[in-house]
Amino acid sequence: MNMKITFLFSCSLLSLLSGCATGSITSHTGPGFIYTDHFEGDLVTANQAGRRRGEACSSNILGLVTSGDGSVSAAMKNGGITVVSSVDHHYSSVLGIWGKVCLIVTGN
Repeated sequence: MNMKITFLFSCSLLSLLSGCATGSITSHTGPGFIYTDHFEGDLVTANQAGRRRGEACSSNILGLVTSGDGSVSAAMKNGGITVVSSVDHHYSSVLGIWGKVCLIVTGN
């Protein structure tokens, strides 16, 4: 019985630390178990390169609490952008405990 409890506890702990809050689960390179901080290009339009930059972020704690508005429209509003040139992502996480995804939009 003691061994069964230890096994279940170990599995639970492993699943908790497996990246619920990595912030980069949808990343092409995958999550970093200890630390993640990287950018990825997502979309480039035929529109001329813009001078403005808008960012919108969402954060996550332990895969239990997520908050923020990481939408394209929020990033456009934050940068005063009406015509989108490109969309990128910035992924950050620490030990799968805290994660953050930011959407970065450039345009005019």
